[in-house]
Amino acid sequence: MSYLKETTTTNNLSKTETSSPAYPLGYSESETMVQLEPSPRPISTQMFDHNAHLEQKEICNQLKKEDPELFNSRTVIVKGVSNERQYKQRQQFSSKSSVESLCEIMDKHNTVLKCNFIRPGFNASNTCLMCTSDMLRNAMKEEADNFHLKKLKIQLSTDDSLSPANGSMYLSLSQNPMSGKHVFYSLDYHVSESKDAKLFSQH
Repeated sequence: MSYLKETTTTNNLSKTETSSPAYPLGYSESETMVQLEPSPRPISTQMFDHNAHLEQKEICNQLKKEDPELFNSRTVIVKGVSNERQYKQRQQFSSKSSVESLCEIMDKHNTVLKCNFIRPGFNASNTCLMCTSDMLRNAMKEEADNFHLKKLKIQLSTDDSLSPANGSMYLSLSQNPMSGKHVFYSLDYHVSESKDAKLFSQH
């Protein structure tokens, strides 16, 4: 059974991955990665239903199999700006699945998207922030920037909005001018150098 619906035409911002890296000015290679991951929505122990949870896990596994271009981990590049490290997805998502169809699935099965920043090393700590269907729908209503992208800023609600201790994820969406549907473009991560350094493997 297919869950995700594709946009009717190819995203005109798509680029083909090349073997020779050509990084934007100031960026360098990084061993870290980013990943979008469908997951059951966190709930309290009192509301937990074992059978419903198994169904959610099955849906999430099916989504990952159906669209590996969207849910596989992606390499990133990095640059330093003042005391902040800005990690940028090296190549944009090539998935044609629409954000709208994924939102419908998330609503129907009470799931979310985990936005993961993955650090190398056996004792490194990764960063994970949650994206909901409501957040995606709000982002799709926004005006596109000069690069024709709509950006969703994700951070912990307990963090300071101007200087979040755990950093911020930026999930970018691109709208197809022909169909009006949206696709995922990239997932980026910004975090302070001091916080980031503490989370890397020390061995």
